[in-house]
Amino acid sequence: MLLADFKLSTAGMPIDRLLAARVDDDVVPLRLVGTDNDQLVLGTDVDRQVTLSDVIALEDNNLNLVVRDDAQQLHPVFGYRVVAEQLVLG
Repeated sequence: MLLADFKLSTAGMPIDRLLAARVDDDVVPLRLVGTDNDQLVLGTDVDRQVTLSDVIALEDNNLNLVVRDDAQQLHPVFGYRVVAEQLVLG
């Protein structure tokens, strides 16, 4: 999913929503890791969970969203679900 598409689909949502991902049947908090070529890398981190406002503040809309798991594997993001006031990427 491109950052531009993510921004468009979340327009109007509360910007304080936290981002998470489903990893191995668990929902885990995400943090911004940074950019790598054409990717916006999000990693798992229970201490520094990123919000929707953090992500929509980024300017390069052509970045593909990916989630890096604890094994350093990158997983492309194809969409999200709203679960318990969090945006769970998957």
